[in-house]
Amino acid sequence: MSATPISEVEPVSHGRRLAAAAMIVIAGTAASRGFGYVREIVAAALFGAGAEKSAFDVAFLVPSTVQVLVAQAALSAALIPVFAGLLEKEQRREAWLVARTVFTLVTLILGALVVLCIIFAPQIMPVFAPGYRNDPGMMTDIVNMSRLLFPTVVMLSITGVVIAILNSYDHFTLPAVAPIAWNVVILLAMLLGSSRLGIYSLAWGVLMGTVVQLVMQLPWLRGRGGRLGFSLAWRNPHVRKVGALMLPVSLSLGLINLNGVVDIQFASFLGEGGVAAMNFAFRLYQLPESLFAIAVGTVLFPTLSKLAARHDRDRFRSTVSLGLRSIFFLLIPASAFMLVMAQPLVRLAYQHGQFSADSTSLVASALFFFAFGSAFSGGCALLTRSFFSLSRPWLPTSVAIVNLGVNAFLNWLLIKFFGLGGIALSTSVVSVVTFFVLLFLLRRELARVNGRDIARSGITVGLISVVVAVVAYAVWYPLDALLGRGLGGQLLSLGGAAAAAAAVFVGLAWLLKLPELQLLKKIRKEKVE
Repeated sequence: MSATPISEVEPVSHGRRLAAAAMIVIAGTAASRGFGYVREIVAAALFGAGAEKSAFDVAFLVPSTVQVLVAQAALSAALIPVFAGLLEKEQRREAWLVARTVFTLVTLILGALVVLCIIFAPQIMPVFAPGYRNDPGMMTDIVNMSRLLFPTVVMLSITGVVIAILNSYDHFTLPAVAPIAWNVVILLAMLLGSSRLGIYSLAWGVLMGTVVQLVMQLPWLRGRGGRLGFSLAWRNPHVRKVGALMLPVSLSLGLINLNGVVDIQFASFLGEGGVAAMNFAFRLYQLPESLFAIAVGTVLFPTLSKLAARHDRDRFRSTVSLGLRSIFFLLIPASAFMLVMAQPLVRLAYQHGQFSADSTSLVASALFFFAFGSAFSGGCALLTRSFFSLSRPWLPTSVAIVNLGVNAFLNWLLIKFFGLGGIALSTSVVSVVTFFVLLFLLRRELARVNGRDIARSGITVGLISVVVAVVAYAVWYPLDALLGRGLGGQLLSLGGAAAAAAAVFVGLAWLLKLPELQLLKKIRKEKVE
């Protein structure tokens, strides 16, 4: 997908084009997430929410945290402002020199780090699941699977460079749909290998899926005016700027994910299935955010970087406001639905095969508390990227450092009252506080952030969502009693509740003439080149 340069379009038309691009990313992400949830359903049915799945979740957590800390997401967030800024200034050759050098450095550095992690895995992994230290069988599985998964860090770092380049050229579709292949490979690995390899089939699937996801995106770099290759021009000032951004960006994004590490450490003390149950809940909670907030942030980030490079604060401010209002418009009603439908959602998604009714109750308790923070977490993701675009990454990083301690304290406190739900509630509280702190800091940077528009939109959508939640439960309850708990009955009762909730939300938004709905209607008339 290509798009007309920002300077050649009027603000309203450009806003609609951005929204249309976001819808393409949402569609691609929805498809990949759909396969992802099929993957989770299959994993739940094959392995349940017990020791095996918890062992995999711990093994996968550490490499995935390392790759976020120093690889894919952080690398994209640091490279896009520099690469896109050079393209905006028509310095294409310089942009590609930076990309080649960053590609070379991260591959060499992360390759060495991965080797060390593989060697010292027996010493590293117990730190991340202290509750499982006294279970030799679980720790053996955790160490062995982590050694299979650590190489994905290098591959994802390369993927991060590729995604940064494609996004800078306003190409969002393939990076959004490539995870479909990743999930399909994992699904096939589990279905074909679980009887012989057990939970290790899931680890092998992740490794092979990561290779496929990278390889399928490389051809799309052709025709972009440059190529990736070996370069050690580390003295280049633009490369140094990427490096200067990488440290705070890595810390900021990494610290957000380190909160997940802290959560896992606490969950490991809640029995063999504690970690697995929390991760199953987190996957469901993350679905609306990954569909909408991440899509909006992915599309807006290159634009924010270009606007910041040309010091267009008015357009920058309005773009951030549009993004936050869109995120609230999409995530608040989804959260309301999740709050009242937590138990039925978990039952339908996971309660098959080895996944028991007790596991459903445990996962639903965590999902309920996760839902309170969904919209604010999505808003935090966009605000953090806004600071990255302004080359002010240390501000969200400082907030993330403080939040790490706050999250640990709240986990320790709330787990006593709510068990696994206490960990999820801590995550929600931290998300809410972080959102308002980041919004205040961004207002200080930009003088204003159109706060009244954001607040008016959020409050209005919140009130509508209360009605949506009531309607959803009122429709689901009698249908559930009438149709029963078979698969068909659950699909009809939940589907009916979701359809009624969506209809009421859209109807009320139309009656109130919410501008976000008007924007979505205009998107259907726009063609993205």
